[in-house]
Amino acid sequence: MSTDGTRTIVKQFAIKHKNVRLIDNLNRKTPFAFNIGMKEAKGEYIAILGAHSEYDDNYLQACYDDLIAHNATGVSGRVITKAAFNNLQARICEWVMLSSFGVSGNSFRMMKEGDTHSVNFPVFKKQALIDLSGYNETMDRNQDNDMNQRLIDAGHKLYCTWKTKCYYRPPANLDKLMKYAYKGGFWNAKSFYVHRRSMRLHHFIPFFFVLALVGLPVLGLAEFILLHTTYCWQGFGIVIVMHLLAGLLATVQSLKYDNDPQKILLPFIFFGFHFSYGWGTLNGLLKRKK
Repeated sequence: MSTDGTRTIVKQFAIKHKNVRLIDNLNRKTPFAFNIGMKEAKGEYIAILGAHSEYDDNYLQACYDDLIAHNATGVSGRVITKAAFNNLQARICEWVMLSSFGVSGNSFRMMKEGDTHSVNFPVFKKQALIDLSGYNETMDRNQDNDMNQRLIDAGHKLYCTWKTKCYYRPPANLDKLMKYAYKGGFWNAKSFYVHRRSMRLHHFIPFFFVLALVGLPVLGLAEFILLHTTYCWQGFGIVIVMHLLAGLLATVQSLKYDNDPQKILLPFIFFGFHFSYGWGTLNGLLKRKK
């Protein structure tokens, strides 16, 4: 239901290529689109590809080949993060997404070749997803994490191949980066309520970081009034300093691959990114019913 000209472009493709069809998603949410696509797909295999990524010409073939070779249910290629634009803000977003400190070494952007717990931009055996009743349509985000875990719980195998790759475009500026972090954290909380096993410890580390930043000053005030000591306030300062030092260490390590002096900003960006992410989780936990 796009209004930005996308429908016209797709219709033009459909005229030239009879295997291209435009299907309306009246609910305008991602999981509804996935399920509609599965029902409309006529083949034995489906591919779910994000529009914010660019794919090698052999992407589908290579994923399919390894799906057969490894007797897997879902296979995705290597994901390489690449800035959306050649300006400072876009490069900062790229640096954050390339850092295991920024997004965790368990992120799909860091996925190694072999058996894995999740596949992004995958080729799937369609029937396996249909047998599980498709994607959870109550989840605006993280529906892929939920599906991946349900497939594994049902005994299916997921695999990442490095025989092909795609270039993933992260948010293009700092405002979008922080909103991306907040939404990611918010939906981690929602996903925890819906399907706890689809979430892992690394998804909630920013939440504990925010909990310390919010909780220690409150405890510090009570401590000062009742005990006239400042241990909690000292802990608050230590948390901030330790995070900035860890961010600085991650920045220094990244200079080995890209020696850009503007990376001096990264420790502060990491701080804001993790705070936004954790704040999103905190709000998601507090607003469970919504």
